[in-house]
Amino acid sequence: MRMWILLAAVCFLGLTAVVTAQEAKKVELKGTLRTDIVAIGGETTGVIIQTKEGDFELDLGKNKEIREKADKLHGKVVQVAGTLTIRKGVEIKQRKIVVVTQLEEAKK
Repeated sequence: MRMWILLAAVCFLGLTAVVTAQEAKKVELKGTLRTDIVAIGGETTGVIIQTKEGDFELDLGKNKEIREKADKLHGKVVQVAGTLTIRKGVEIKQRKIVVVTQLEEAKK
């Protein structure tokens, strides 16, 4: 019985460590949009923005308008606004993910 309790505790603590994210903060980013991203084990949102500060995954959610706009802007310089969270991954130790609230082509 003790072994099952210990096993359950280890599983629970391990799961919470994977799910825990740092405090979210509002961000605005400018960079090149890519909508063709794949990763080992599916550990990606499939969309990133490449900025001078590095790459950020974009979570477009279920908003059809933003998803269609992202597909049209693939490879172009865009301006993104949203909430940044840092999630622990398996293959990628720290995943910087922005939950997108606004996506526009950048002004030149």
